[in-house]
Amino acid sequence: MAAPLALYGATKRPNLLLIMTDQQTHDALSCAGNKWVKTPAMDSLAANGVRFAQTICAYPVCSPSRGSIFTSRMPHETGVRLNAKAIADGIPTMGEIFRDAGYKTVYGGKWHLPKSFDGMTAFEKLIGGSGQGKDMDAPLAAACAKWLRNAPAEPFLMVASFMNPHDICEWIREHEGTHEYPDTASHPPIPANLAVDPDEPACIQYHRTAKYDLMSQAVAIASQWREADVRKYLHDYYRMVEDVDKQISILLDALREKKLDQNTIVIFVSDHGEGMCAHRWAQKASFYEESVRVPMIISGPGIKPRVDNQTLASLTDILPTFCDYAGIPAPKPIRGASLRKAIEGQPINRKFQVSELRYADETREGRMLRSAKYKYVVFNSGARPEQLFDLSKDPGETLNLARDKSAVAVLKQHRAMLASWIAETKDDFQSAIKEQS
Repeated sequence: MAAPLALYGATKRPNLLLIMTDQQTHDALSCAGNKWVKTPAMDSLAANGVRFAQTICAYPVCSPSRGSIFTSRMPHETGVRLNAKAIADGIPTMGEIFRDAGYKTVYGGKWHLPKSFDGMTAFEKLIGGSGQGKDMDAPLAAACAKWLRNAPAEPFLMVASFMNPHDICEWIREHEGTHEYPDTASHPPIPANLAVDPDEPACIQYHRTAKYDLMSQAVAIASQWREADVRKYLHDYYRMVEDVDKQISILLDALREKKLDQNTIVIFVSDHGEGMCAHRWAQKASFYEESVRVPMIISGPGIKPRVDNQTLASLTDILPTFCDYAGIPAPKPIRGASLRKAIEGQPINRKFQVSELRYADETREGRMLRSAKYKYVVFNSGARPEQLFDLSKDPGETLNLARDKSAVAVLKQHRAMLASWIAETKDDFQSAIKEQS
């Protein structure tokens, strides 16, 4: 039952706009200092907002990540542990929460939670489908811009879910083997962390060679590329980012033309990253930074522009942040927290963030805990199940400290933090490491 509008105060509650790309890694933005890509639309949001540079997704694959975005719950709670699964019954979703609070809720683009777009809850469908980005993104931008130019007087929540740069998935499968590229002068260099650690956890190595799904096939393809192939892949990926940026600019132009930007909180994110051939990894489904860390920019009236390199943010923070600005109580329990204090320059006392991942089935499942300085990864099976990286000294994640005697205390600390989180959230994950303290 919808709560009385008087409960939420506001005759002038802000509009809310969530812009999502698909498979955009954290630094695939020119405002992040990346000279190989130009993203003026995304940069314009950063110029009027806070860019959270340390943001992770709850699961580096489409459907599980999206399930967490729209509920602020973890995949083991939503039941979305693999692609194309629906959110479990009884968990409030973003559309339901804001619709019941008197918001006009509209959604356009990729959904990818149930197998059909029709499983979307409590949003009016603007446009959507399962086609690739080159077919979906331009119509999506046009539909969103048209709707904004005729926006109702009541506050609205719009989700514009673009497909690209997800088309890199098809690009990879179309570029199996090695090729000659005559003009490579404009192509980015190979990543400094291209090499694969031979002592990588067995679960990750399994994914490199297995043929059980399209994502593992992509990793196997990338493993055979020569330097020229890697550079061409990076070059074309950045063009896909630029393509979706152009479509986002159409949406933002309409928002500003109607002066809706004067009362709209805009959050820009991607659902997960792209491997970028770091560690010879392509596509997603990895706890490495390129896959699990994503861009997030929060822009709006009164927000002072800056880059936040301190806050450990998560895509689960989107829902409670929107609730905070709208004056709507966030549902309980949730795993995210409002970022409004951080936006206003106040520190958020958060010690860590967690991400989940499953390869094929429950026998190869992992958890990642990201603290201020370290990243801890553990799987539930296989040889060498742990990784520990000091991101302050080793941002490329090239030196696994899990078996380094000098890091024993840090390792035990992170095991204990993860064990506490597992107990608190009633996670059924069982680490292959029995010692947790």
